[in-house]
Amino acid sequence: MKQQSKITGLLSMALLLLHTAVAQHAPALALACKVADRLINDTRFEWSWEPQKEVLGMQVIDPRSLNAAQGAYALRFADAMADTLVRFGITSAGPVQVWINQQRVYEQDAANVVNPKEIAYNRFTFNKYFTAPLHKGKNEILIHTRSRAVIFLRAITAAGDEETAVKFSAQPWLYTRQAVQATQPVFNPQGAYAYWQTAPQRWLPELLIDSTAAYQRESYANWHYSHGTAVWTLLALQQATNNSRYSNFVKRYTRFLFDNYSNLQFQYDSLYAWRGSYHRVFRRTMLDDAGAAALPFAALYQKEKDAVAYSTLLGPLLQYITDKQVRLPDSTFCRPEPLEFTVWADDLFMSVPFLVIMSQATGKQQYLEDAVKQVLQFRKYLYNPQTGLYKHGWFSTTRRQSVAYWGRANGWIAWATVVLLEALPDTHPAYTKILRSFQQHMASLLRYQAASGRWHQLINCTASYEETSCTAIFAYAMAKGLQHGWLAPGFKQHALQAWEGVAANIDSTGVVHGICQGTEIGADEKFYINRKTVNNDPRGLGAVIMAGIAIAELKP
Repeated sequence: MKQQSKITGLLSMALLLLHTAVAQHAPALALACKVADRLINDTRFEWSWEPQKEVLGMQVIDPRSLNAAQGAYALRFADAMADTLVRFGITSAGPVQVWINQQRVYEQDAANVVNPKEIAYNRFTFNKYFTAPLHKGKNEILIHTRSRAVIFLRAITAAGDEETAVKFSAQPWLYTRQAVQATQPVFNPQGAYAYWQTAPQRWLPELLIDSTAAYQRESYANWHYSHGTAVWTLLALQQATNNSRYSNFVKRYTRFLFDNYSNLQFQYDSLYAWRGSYHRVFRRTMLDDAGAAALPFAALYQKEKDAVAYSTLLGPLLQYITDKQVRLPDSTFCRPEPLEFTVWADDLFMSVPFLVIMSQATGKQQYLEDAVKQVLQFRKYLYNPQTGLYKHGWFSTTRRQSVAYWGRANGWIAWATVVLLEALPDTHPAYTKILRSFQQHMASLLRYQAASGRWHQLINCTASYEETSCTAIFAYAMAKGLQHGWLAPGFKQHALQAWEGVAANIDSTGVVHGICQGTEIGADEKFYINRKTVNNDPRGLGAVIMAGIAIAELKP
């Protein structure tokens, strides 16, 4: 009887565990769908006409509306916090003279130039540079151009960022075709009267954001690495659910850009809408703009081989990543910020999945080999064998890693590695090394998992808050590792606990809570601890959807 009772008890326990596992798996896919449905419902493919605003401190002096063949004068005032010497960047194809407080500080003849280029966030290149003294308070800036060429002027720091100690007046640039005595104050009661006018106000189409959308910073329809990533995961959700709603949305998302592409490019190139809708697809000077943002386009191209999609978008993006993206001498991707030639953990995900998909779509092995090289090289620069974790960045100028083990940075590394391992033949010379790297990373994460199942914003710092996006990526990576046999069965309980931690932060309307906002490489841990969380920030939505799918696919 005791033996029979023992067997009955074991069977009951097994059935309970089976029931619990099934109960955990079924809601995982349902929750992934709920998050995806909220994303779809919050996205509007509509335009709202908005007045074009000055952005980033960039002064665009555009005399074309005056139709003055002999040129014109432009006037504006700038306030300085103290007497100071200010560095300016300037670009113009025509002859230009600049006076500040009645002193000529710059002059040039006609030149062959290109428009300023944003080479990193808020940093532009210019054709010429000059320095000029400004005094504390109000300063008069007068520009004379003898052509209709547009002039770009910006007060900048030594690093190239906007000089915040100088503020241009709320009054826009004033223009006149009349001759002005530049060595005298413009508003001189003893001088000749000049008629000044402003340039016509331009109105640009901007993506409409629904007032009920959970995320209000910008439209999910816009071009952004996090938006592209989230939309890309809907294709996996369509496969998991056989619900065409998700693939149809992806097709609508991609078609909307192509339908408006030429007009959007015109307003970026010719109207200088450097922060207008879809500006990032035309900026194309960093991996944030190129790889992850294009994932849904690449995935559809892999299936449909749309020649227009390739020639318009995917081909140029591939050319940028392979030929123009900044790299270290050993070909590792890097950025010119915050210091020159900095390796960012984020960039592994911004590049590798796109390279993998495009290698599969085009049959070109070199894209896959580049992805392999990046995974190996990023480990070389960012991995710390003492903790088993990755630092957020590595500075070539100091040859040191940055301070923090940021959660989502480790997540980007893990996600990119999973995508590569799924595509890489196990006969590839680097396969075993990359697999072991993944296994070591996952094993190291286990000792930092909180009782809630989540990981902290700073993985090794319990004083930092528990964060949803990195937890979702780790749940996904571990579940994938279990499915492929890369990880031992003991990881299952950690993956399930991680999903429980994610699920607890999805509310009844499908809004995901606890997602860290966009984060640059910080100088200290306090910087990361103080980063805000944003409800339904797209930087975490794709991870949550993929985690839900992967957890649902685990065997009970």
